[in-house]
Amino acid sequence: MSVLSEMIKNLLSRPVTILYPLEQVPIPVTFRGRVAITDEKCIGCSKCSLVCPAQVITMIDGPREVEFKGKNLARKKRPQVKLYQCIRCGLCERHCPTGAIHLEQVHGGTGTDREVVVT
Repeated sequence: MSVLSEMIKNLLSRPVTILYPLEQVPIPVTFRGRVAITDEKCIGCSKCSLVCPAQVITMIDGPREVEFKGKNLARKKRPQVKLYQCIRCGLCERHCPTGAIHLEQVHGGTGTDREVVVT
């Protein structure tokens, strides 16, 4: 095939790529995006921080009363995640007994401040 015929063929065909700002990229169901914490569900058990391989989840003071399986518990700690150091493995989500910490189906974003946290 000559260069000229290939050039004409490509000029008359649709682009292969997605025009990103104009068209949104479909996100798969199994996509692990930005970390989010629902504070109302968190019982402060520290399982998320224990299983985190990147060690970006720390437990900080967050005392309050929470209800878990019909019992009132006095929560002393709550998780804090360093957002841009997280590797999004999903282990915290898998081990959370209440579903308080989860990975959203949105892109995590980028940044240069390595100390940005999600609480």
